[in-house]
Amino acid sequence: MSSVFHDIWEELFRWKTKKDESNREVRSNLLFEGPNWNENPNNQYQTNNIKTTKYTFLTFLPKNLFEQFHRFANVYFVAIAALNFVPVVNAFQPAIAVIPVLVILAITAIKDIWEDFRRFKSDKEINSMGCLVFSSFVVITMDTRTAAASNVPNT
Repeated sequence: MSSVFHDIWEELFRWKTKKDESNREVRSNLLFEGPNWNENPNNQYQTNNIKTTKYTFLTFLPKNLFEQFHRFANVYFVAIAALNFVPVVNAFQPAIAVIPVLVILAITAIKDIWEDFRRFKSDKEINSMGCLVFSSFVVITMDTRTAAASNVPNT
């Protein structure tokens, strides 16, 4: 009876799932040979590209604003600017209070775009470099992007 409660405790509160120990899958690190190259067990490794950029064109604005509002100073100054829109509490014109916050957010966003662009250029340079691949007792020079476990040619 106590094992039933223990199993319920493990599943509900510790979010652990029991491993199926009856089946075990072992994948070879050897090159996959044969006509059915689509069944290569290393197909999960699509490319060998290095990608260190944080943003894409679509995700820049949400991610950047999310990161900037994790800084307490930015949240504080936005709160002060928002309080200036309340007529009882405002100290000066509300539009003037928003300008410094927007300038700081814009400068930081431009800095982040520049850093991400530099990362992109560095990734592109590294990904276009050549590398040596050992395949069937022969050393082959390949492009880094194409040297993945699933598509190393046999010679």
